Amino acid sequence: MVKRLGLALLLLVGISFALSAQTTIKYAFWGNPDAIGVEKDIIDAFEESHPDIKVTPIAVAYGDYHAKLQILIAGGQAPDVMRVDSYFFQDFLKTGALKDITAQLKADKVDLAKYYQTGLQDSVNAGKYYGLPWATAPLYVFVNTKVFKDAGVAIPKSNWTWDDFVKIARQLTKGEGENQVSGYGMTALEINQFLSMVWGAGEDLFTKDKSKFGLTTPGATKKLDEIAALIKEKTFADPAIFTNTDVNMRYFVQGKIGMMLGAASSILSLQKSEGVDFTLLPFPGTAKIPNVTISKSNIIALYSKIKDAKQAAAAWEFLKFLRAPGEPGELLYMKAKRMPPNVDDLALWDIYADSTKPPKNVAAVTKEINAKYGRILPLRAGWTEIQGLVMPQLQKVYAGSVDAATAMKEIEPQVNAILAKK
Repeated sequence: MVKRLGLALLLLVGISFALSAQTTIKYAFWGNPDAIGVEKDIIDAFEESHPDIKVTPIAVAYGDYHAKLQILIAGGQAPDVMRVDSYFFQDFLKTGALKDITAQLKADKVDLAKYYQTGLQDSVNAGKYYGLPWATAPLYVFVNTKVFKDAGVAIPKSNWTWDDFVKIARQLTKGEGENQVSGYGMTALEINQFLSMVWGAGEDLFTKDKSKFGLTTPGATKKLDEIAALIKEKTFADPAIFTNTDVNMRYFVQGKIGMMLGAASSILSLQKSEGVDFTLLPFPGTAKIPNVTISKSNIIALYSKIKDAKQAAAAWEFLKFLRAPGEPGELLYMKAKRMPPNVDDLALWDIYADSTKPPKNVAAVTKEINAKYGRILPLRAGWTEIQGLVMPQLQKVYAGSVDAATAMKEIEPQVNAILAKK
């Protein structure tokens, strides 16, 4: 009896010691209930392979996430590991919340060359790395092959130009009312819906040093007016009807638009629709400016002010597990279809998207975009505020109630004030 009590006490002491030896870190991310389940599975896999580390998840809906993250940081409750949308990267960088991990990447020989390089750029500032990419993906042009076939139009090559794009969109456009088919469908909610077109004209959202508003130049306003004219002639579908990506997708499936912009997640959605045949292309530029396809990545970063050395080391191990090439996180995310591959690996693409269904060229075109046609957004602090000024003005331009020069000039002082403040 005494021996049994002694063994029980030793066991309890052992368990207590093991628990006390555990290092606990906090991991913040956004997501719906399905996404939270995926993250929990990945956390469980990490904890199984790292029994000395406990990960506490902080899950917040995307719409509230970045504001909540700022509150946690300001209140001394910052997570050790955090996901950051690249739209907000510069904002968090300016507060000093993100840790420079350049030396750690080098010391642990994390092979950065394996990543899609355009996506990797969203984690870099002044040559230093402040995180690893999460969900790198270009905005593809989705091509409805049935609409093309019905119109007798050949699907273009990857090196097509803006002039090719407009010509094809006009050839696809036909009908009236419920029978209306437009060549291209776009929303008027985000800057990324029109910026590729402005880039092709040799212009940009900001000046080269990102210090001033760039959409007031004659070249930029001419392009915006051209988009409005294409909407008026119904070659581009009316953005007042195409209020969000889901509407765009529905019209695409119904054959009401021949082309649309979409991310990798749109591939998965379309593959669930029976009988939809489509392929992917980069966004058309010009012979002089071919790289106008938006490529964007989010970031998983470390908090810069983790004081406990063991906690900091545990956070770094977790970050590598999630995002470093060859680590389990990449494969686990692919199996859950949570995000597309961040590395050029056909096997991972075959897991993410159903290779027995269209499009057959997703891995090849993604590689091609990142090598030749990809371009990152000119992100900087205040991006969402600026988007909130630009898009309502563009909606007026698209509706034909004001010309682009007048609309952009009207908000120029406000945009420049945000840029100066940030």
